Amino acid sequence: MLAPDFSLYQKLSQGQIQSPQVLHALKILQVPAVALEREIADEMAKNPLLEEVPDAARSREPLPQPPQEDARGDAHGSDDGEDVGSDALPARAEDAEPDPFPEKEDWADAATAPAGTERSWSREDDERRAYLFDSLVEKESLPQLLESQIALADAPDVPAELLRAIAQNIDERGFLDVSVAELAEKQGVPAERMERALEVFQNFDPPGVGARDLREAFLIQLRRAGRTDSLAYRILDTDYKAFLARKFPAVADRFGVSDAEVRAAIAEIAKLKRVPAGDYSPDENREIVPDLTFFFDREKNAWDVRLENAYIPRLRISNVYKELIAQGKVPAKDRAYFAEKMRAGRFLINAIEQRQRTIERIARCILAAQRDFFEQGPAKMRPMKMSDIAAEIGVHETTVSRAVADKYAATPYGVVELRRFFNAGVETDGGEALANAGVREVLRKILDEEPPQKPFSDEKLAKELAARGIRIARRTIAKYRGMMNIPPAHLRKKF
Repeated sequence: MLAPDFSLYQKLSQGQIQSPQVLHALKILQVPAVALEREIADEMAKNPLLEEVPDAARSREPLPQPPQEDARGDAHGSDDGEDVGSDALPARAEDAEPDPFPEKEDWADAATAPAGTERSWSREDDERRAYLFDSLVEKESLPQLLESQIALADAPDVPAELLRAIAQNIDERGFLDVSVAELAEKQGVPAERMERALEVFQNFDPPGVGARDLREAFLIQLRRAGRTDSLAYRILDTDYKAFLARKFPAVADRFGVSDAEVRAAIAEIAKLKRVPAGDYSPDENREIVPDLTFFFDREKNAWDVRLENAYIPRLRISNVYKELIAQGKVPAKDRAYFAEKMRAGRFLINAIEQRQRTIERIARCILAAQRDFFEQGPAKMRPMKMSDIAAEIGVHETTVSRAVADKYAATPYGVVELRRFFNAGVETDGGEALANAGVREVLRKILDEEPPQKPFSDEKLAKELAARGIRIARRTIAKYRGMMNIPPAHLRKKF
């Protein structure tokens, strides 16, 4: 028997470490409207140098435009190499004066304590600062969770772009809503390579994500739990039809087990999640506030987009504190505290402006690419990829993914999640590119018009779509029906 070999060795590796400031900026970028309002309120409670701009806190005026020259500073975290949004943002005009801290020797009390009471730097201040920079979103959304796993995926043979293409076509339940063949065609890779990417993706959390149907979701969950040798797994893998038909005695005979063992296996299957991403699905009771509105401007006779800034307090650094600092009335021992709060306040202001500008730039790209959707309705939604938008506005694809996560837009056709504008599609016989969401809308119209006494089978639906220039497989139609909560033909029949 070989003796264990204990040794020390050094390993040199290269990686990107995100600074606390960058993490905080990413949080500001990806939180939805209501959460951002709460975030700002929390930061104002912790930073005495922050205050609302009088009579402008609920303004819908456009945000200041970035200057022609790059004005990126340390507060933007540029040295960390992380792209957190659009172009570099300047501080507001009222905050643009040089930092007064380095030259001041005599300081007066600038804290909120009564006059004459000195406030020194404390452990509590350290903890508040750590929370200010390091606090993250309490609950990740499904897109955020998937993106974080894509970034850490240990699969050298699978490019991150293929994993992101899959993630962009995962519905709210966690299922893949397009076929592997469609994805492979859109990405310009062999179907076998996309199958390999899906294999890697299906190892992500939550267990079952990326499944193409309920059976596969169950199999993935059992496989992730190390239960591939279980009777439950074998039933799902080889005798699923008998399971659905509840032919349990036949199942027992097939596997040579007792009825009790079959019942135990069925009980195990019943405990699996029918909706893999159920814990990450939007809360139906939560308040949804659109971050922007797409509308037709009759004066310009053109479609336009407006950021909904009413929920975002307009912030600035307190003039009172700036005057105290400029006059050298802050005690030297409080210098570090106020310097930190000044930097944190300016960074927060810039991060909010940068968030809004990034979302607006993405929205204008959506408007340009999806004009048919806005003019003619959901059936005309076109395929669109996040990578294309990222290239157009000059940011990383992950920035676009964060910016649209959990964001909603008001449209003439209702409130739409921004992520739904990004999806794969098909090409019609007329050469028109149509998004999968558009195909489902056409399918819905066909179903609305079907004869109630003789509803269309999936094969008939495929022919109806083909007559409209849309050719998709019957299996895909069955999947779309499931996504739309539409039962099969024999259950739709009305007498």
